[in-house]
Amino acid sequence: MGLGLKRTDLQKYAQTKLDDATILFQNGRFSNAYYLAGYAVELGLKACIAAQITAETIPDKAFILKIFQHGFENLIGLAGLTTELKDQKDKDSEFGANWAIVKEWSPDARYETRDVTSSKFLITAIAESDSGVLQWIKTHW
Repeated sequence: MGLGLKRTDLQKYAQTKLDDATILFQNGRFSNAYYLAGYAVELGLKACIAAQITAETIPDKAFILKIFQHGFENLIGLAGLTTELKDQKDKDSEFGANWAIVKEWSPDARYETRDVTSSKFLITAIAESDSGVLQWIKTHW
């Protein structure tokens, strides 16, 4: 993530990463599709965090450093969405199942081989129109 990204840029990049992951999946590039799809969630969560940063205020250095990490649970906390995530999982079991799939992603996936099934599950968990993780994130960014 480069310095100076605007929230609207992060929103656009999140959707673009998911779109690109879908194209890779459709062309049999399952490992790269899996890897790229996870970044859609990361960028979406970072857009939620960006919404909390007040203009003309320098955030705490520790807060800023944590933004550059990749762990979804950490980013959910920084975005102030811990309670909202729990509530959503409690009220929508399909979302809960999708989150369980998505939270297993890490940037280390770039070194792993993924098959059609794991790639499809991740992309679906992120992109599903009613209970997908990115759809939920979009309600908070």
